[in-house]
Amino acid sequence: MSVWSYRLGSSSLFTRTNEGSTEPKRVVFLSVEGTKTEVQYLHFIEKYRVELKINALVHIEVLKRFDTKSDPENVLELLEEYIQFRENKMFENNIDSLCLKDYSTEFIKSYLEDDSCLTKKERRKFEAALREEQLDLLYLDFLGKYKGKDDAFGIVIDRDCGSHTAEQMKKVVEKCKQKEYLYYITNPCIEFWQLLHVSDVTSEYAEDLENILQNKTDENKNTFVSNLLYTKTGERKAIQVKSFEKYYLPNVDLAIKRAQGFASRDELLEKLGSNLGELIEFLRKN
Repeated sequence: MSVWSYRLGSSSLFTRTNEGSTEPKRVVFLSVEGTKTEVQYLHFIEKYRVELKINALVHIEVLKRFDTKSDPENVLELLEEYIQFRENKMFENNIDSLCLKDYSTEFIKSYLEDDSCLTKKERRKFEAALREEQLDLLYLDFLGKYKGKDDAFGIVIDRDCGSHTAEQMKKVVEKCKQKEYLYYITNPCIEFWQLLHVSDVTSEYAEDLENILQNKTDENKNTFVSNLLYTKTGERKAIQVKSFEKYYLPNVDLAIKRAQGFASRDELLEKLGSNLGELIEFLRKN
C-alpha cells in the first residue's frame, strides 16, 4: 500500500463533528460488511448509547470505505489498514509528502486546519479533486487523532453461505483470534439479528428455521429473512430513525436474550444465530 493509497474514506467526504468534545474513554473501531444496514444500526447504537446503558465516553466508530468490497477478507483487510495507519502515524508523518495537482502543501494544511477559511467555490473545487483521487483528507485527519485510552478493534460480518465459503470464514475468524480482534457474525445475515428484536423466532417461525438459515432469494431478489423482517417493520435494508426507536431500541435486550437460544459464537459458521449481542454487552462493560 502506497502512503496515500487508502480504502479508508468515502465519496461523500467526511465533515468535522464534535470539535472540542470530551476525550473518549474507549473507542471500538469496527470494519463492517455492509454499506447500509450494519452502518445504520451501529450508528443508532452509538447515538442512543446512554439509553442503552452504555457509558457516554465509550464510542463506536464504523470505518468508512471508498469501495464496496464486502467479502470477509476485505472487511478484515480494511480493519488492518486502519490499525497500520494508526500505529505508524501515517497521516501525521506523511502529510508533507502529499502531492495534488494545482494544490500546495500549505493550501492542504489550511484546508485541514479550518476549511471555513476557503470560499465555497474553492472548497468545492478542492473536494472534487479529492474525490477524483479517492482521498478523504478530513476523515484521515480525524482517524489520526480520534482515539481513547483503551481502544478495541473488530469486524462485523454475515455468514451468508451463498456468497462466502466456509474456508474463507474460518481463515478470517482464526486471524481475529490470533490478533485478538473482536468478531461478530450473524448467520445467515444481519437481518436475522434485526428480526430477533421484533419476533420470538423460535416459536413464531419454528417450521421455517431451515429456510431462514438457507435464506434464498425470491423472484424479486429479496431474501427470505428480509421478507420476514419487512412484514414486521415495513423495511428491508435502510433503517429510519423512527423505525429504530420503535422496533429496535426498546428491544435490544430482548434480542440479546433470544440470540442466546441459537448458535454459540463457535457454532455460527454452521448454525443459525448471531453474537452481535456480545458487542452491546462489551460496550456496557467499559
